[in-house]
Amino acid sequence: MKLEGKIATIIFKNEINNWTVLLVKQNTGYITCVGETDEIEVDDDIEFEGEMVSHKVYGEQFKFSSYKKVLPKTTAALISYIADNIAGVGKKTAKNIVDMFGDETVNVIRFSMDRLYEVKGLNTEKIERLNEFFNTEWEKWNTIEFLSQFQISTVIANRIYQAVGKDTIEIIKENPYSLLGFVKSLNFKIVDAIGRKIGISLSNPDRLDNGILYAIDKITEFGHTCVEKENLLNYCIELLEVDDAEISQSITRLVLANKLYIDKIDMQDFVFRQSMYLAEEDVAKSIIEHTRQNIKVKDLSSLINKVSKDNQITLSDEQKNAISTCLNNMISIITGGPGTGKTTIIKCLIDILEEQKKNYVLCAPTGRAAKRITQTTGKEAKTLHRLLEISKIDDNDIDLFYEYQVKQVEDEVVIVDEASMIDIMMMNNLVKGIKPTTQLIIVGDVNQLPSVGPGSVLKDIIASDIVPTVELKQIYRQSAKSDIVMNAHRVNEGLYPEFKTKDTDLFFISTKTIEQTINEIASLISYRLESYSNLDVLKDLQVLTPVKKTELGTIELNEKIQDILNPKSESKKQIEFQSKIFRENDKVMQIINNYDKKYSIDGKFFEGIYNGDIGYIDFIDTENERLYVKFDDDRLVEYDFEELDQLEHSYAITIHKSQGSEFDYVILPIFTGYKKLLTRNLLYTAMTRAKKMLIIIGNRSVVNYMVDNLDSRNRKTGLKEKLEKLLYINDIKVKK
Repeated sequence: MKLEGKIATIIFKNEINNWTVLLVKQNTGYITCVGETDEIEVDDDIEFEGEMVSHKVYGEQFKFSSYKKVLPKTTAALISYIADNIAGVGKKTAKNIVDMFGDETVNVIRFSMDRLYEVKGLNTEKIERLNEFFNTEWEKWNTIEFLSQFQISTVIANRIYQAVGKDTIEIIKENPYSLLGFVKSLNFKIVDAIGRKIGISLSNPDRLDNGILYAIDKITEFGHTCVEKENLLNYCIELLEVDDAEISQSITRLVLANKLYIDKIDMQDFVFRQSMYLAEEDVAKSIIEHTRQNIKVKDLSSLINKVSKDNQITLSDEQKNAISTCLNNMISIITGGPGTGKTTIIKCLIDILEEQKKNYVLCAPTGRAAKRITQTTGKEAKTLHRLLEISKIDDNDIDLFYEYQVKQVEDEVVIVDEASMIDIMMMNNLVKGIKPTTQLIIVGDVNQLPSVGPGSVLKDIIASDIVPTVELKQIYRQSAKSDIVMNAHRVNEGLYPEFKTKDTDLFFISTKTIEQTINEIASLISYRLESYSNLDVLKDLQVLTPVKKTELGTIELNEKIQDILNPKSESKKQIEFQSKIFRENDKVMQIINNYDKKYSIDGKFFEGIYNGDIGYIDFIDTENERLYVKFDDDRLVEYDFEELDQLEHSYAITIHKSQGSEFDYVILPIFTGYKKLLTRNLLYTAMTRAKKMLIIIGNRSVVNYMVDNLDSRNRKTGLKEKLEKLLYINDIKVKK
């Protein structure tokens, strides 16, 4: 459905995601239009493409998916267009221009501006204004209109024009695939649709090269750093509709251009993005270099006994061995499940390092994980982003991330917790930031979910058997009393969890339908949990779920839980943003890294709010269009209303988002879902987030299926092989 009118008012615009609310004047009156816009102004004539919708608060609106500026099609419209947009050129002068040049007016203004001196009322300054305006604005909107026929939104079309310039249409007609080099966020399939429509050959080299890069990037979205060449060939044959010989030729071309790399793993060819391969190689080199550093081995038994006595704890031989291993090696790993004493070991390591007067730094991949280390050790911990001073960067631009220059870490010892969350590109940045003489202590549970980004860093390093590693297996007395801990270990071993009905911290509620599952969640958070245990449901409870979508996903659960725990009230201010209601006292999460966001704690100012940080809306200032969130560590952070796309409700969050965090009480609905997502380590990770109580609600057969499903552990990576290869080469060099 098309709608045409003149923009009367821009009611609201979010400058980050371009969401805009417009009041549009038509011949019959005014209508509210909503959608994404870019570079529009009051009085612009616009043609929208979309549909009428009924909003529950604001009533009838026109929701548009695309739009284009209506360029003048008649003499009268062109006269008005010139007069309205060129300072100092009124309707009389505009009419003189159009009368003199007629249908050639636009071409004269753009390409033969010297002829404009013939027009009465024009001088050099006005002529230059005319020429500049028509060579930018006119060309831009022609480009946007041209791209709209390929279902490219105005926002993306404008981004293309800003990157490419006034020759965009000609460049697209000549080679649409060149756009992918200008605008990184463009999807190959969008560009390929343009190429096909304008008749570009299926065998066009640019098409094939970019299609292969797109294919390998899609594969890395599943956590792989590489792909079997044969599988890549088969995928690309289907995607690009050409034979394997042409795909192979294109892969060779990309290897010669240093965009791809082919390596043999287990006698089979694997294809890497060049930056991904180099990142693995650099990490492997750094690890080997660390293992080659000489360190004077010391008997630390008296020092270990001293710190255990000072902390009034009894360390097992396993824990003492872990501490000694870490301090007597330049690089080491501690891994183990819940209740095996990883945090106790970190505390003792810190005390010994302080006794030895060594400079050290604690760090973790996320803000939540860093906060947890701070809480458990009493010492400051930093995120890896802050430690390495990684600021504004597109995490998805692999080449840029690989080449990023990080801050050099001066501390003698770096302790990294929650290392299972570190992907290969971040690990590469970490090893770039430390010296070969820096002691690196890596702590993490290798059986938890792997990193969101590509790689299986912790798993691969352990599997290489090159880095001194202590696997903690003993479950300590207090943890051994916990059915959560004991059953998490059962799940990790491939055994189904055992549920009790009393004297337990782990409960299972069987349900037969999704509706019944939701009702159980609602009744638990409404009254049952508070009557059973002394807790603040809003602060102490976290709902975890495998997915964002579906009735048991975070989006729908958050709406339902908000209505129960923080319902609408005259005493609480609220604002609607993109169909979401943000209300004072709401539980929210920061969902992107914002390195520039400033806040203060105890009079000291800091920068940076990170993906996964959870807080509560403290106050909404509707007059000044600001919202204030108090995060868990008393950071009061201010958001303009236009920044609210950085927040989402967090009464329910995905299990992936919960990594690095712990919660006193956890409700975990498991009823149905996409089977590839329902894996053993997803269940294991969710179970290990709960400290005092875990309630699993749903279908027992799905829980058992997750225990049996090891799918996500099979990432294709090359770090282990690179470590083994480099060790072999170094051994040969040493022998020579």
